[in-house]
Amino acid sequence: MGKGSVRLACDKKTSVHHSVVFNIPNTISWLRIVATALIVLFLYLKMNVLAFVLFLLASVSDCFDGYIARKTGQVTNLGKVLDQMSDKILITSVLVIFTEKGLTPGWLVVAMVFRDTLVSIVRIMASEGGKIVAANYLGKLKTVSQMVLVIGLFLQILGFSQLRFINSVLVYVTMFFTVLSGIVYIYQNREHLNR
Repeated sequence: MGKGSVRLACDKKTSVHHSVVFNIPNTISWLRIVATALIVLFLYLKMNVLAFVLFLLASVSDCFDGYIARKTGQVTNLGKVLDQMSDKILITSVLVIFTEKGLTPGWLVVAMVFRDTLVSIVRIMASEGGKIVAANYLGKLKTVSQMVLVIGLFLQILGFSQLRFINSVLVYVTMFFTVLSGIVYIYQNREHLNR
């Protein structure tokens, strides 16, 4: 094989690599991560309305990356992991700020990080065997409950103080789905831990 053929093959491989990393669905997930940094900054600057609007946009984008990936045939292993991780980064980061503000108990964030760490261990073990483990329906319910809680807390700091009791209840609902989804996920994929 000549140098020209080798160069062409390398260029093609590089092009494919970049198209996977920054295809449309994955780009949406990357943007969700960037948006998280801005949301945290806005919260520290007490620009709560702007932070809330950006959080809503980031949350809605979660509905589109997976849909676009399936409809356009751009489902990738990176996308499956990136979609889930960008959600965790978004929600956990915002809840950490709310914990600093005294709006949520620290044990909820600890439980979320603990659960996500254990799930990540399972995913790493599965990837060692060449498998990408997708989230189960309880994981999706967990994400929804967390997003609803964050929206409720945003509304509370924006002046809807009557939501304080509802948000207190949502904390325990979120905790329930966080723990349950983690236990079920690990149990369903326990064979990957026997390597």
